[in-house]
Amino acid sequence: MQSTNVKPKHETVSFPPNQPVTVSLKYPQPKLISTQMGERFMYSLQDGRVMFLFSEQAEQITQLGVNVGEEFTITRYHSPNAPDSWGILRKEGEQPNGTLILAAGKPATRSTASVPPIHRPSLVDEANALVDAFATVLDRALTTYHGRVKPDEIRSLLLSAYIQRQRNAA
Repeated sequence: MQSTNVKPKHETVSFPPNQPVTVSLKYPQPKLISTQMGERFMYSLQDGRVMFLFSEQAEQITQLGVNVGEEFTITRYHSPNAPDSWGILRKEGEQPNGTLILAAGKPATRSTASVPPIHRPSLVDEANALVDAFATVLDRALTTYHGRVKPDEIRSLLLSAYIQRQRNAA
């Protein structure tokens, strides 16, 4: 009987042009791998797949502060007249770790002149997103917990989460 130390191959994530691909990290740090295309970062994902990214995209994930188990999207923007650029965006809504991701407008990073520049959401946009988030959380709390969680408590939790989010972004 022959024993081999060959690891089973994992399915590799592909990034079709201009289509967001949802992923969730299994580990906080990638492995640096040498490939035919140069050095790339290999991420293991929650669903058993792996993805390979160049340092620019890996840095975007780090800057975004994505947590293990948190769903986010990666989009490869393709234009026939310019090099591909990449957008990495946290997925809105409640995350597996209990945090709430609010709508923030555009993806965190994009890097070519052919792609519209990022704009920071206006104060009105952010306030509207917070009001929408508050209403969503309040509705869920009232229906799920039948008034045991008070609106003031929800407001306090939402503000704390928003402040922490802003600190992490800075």
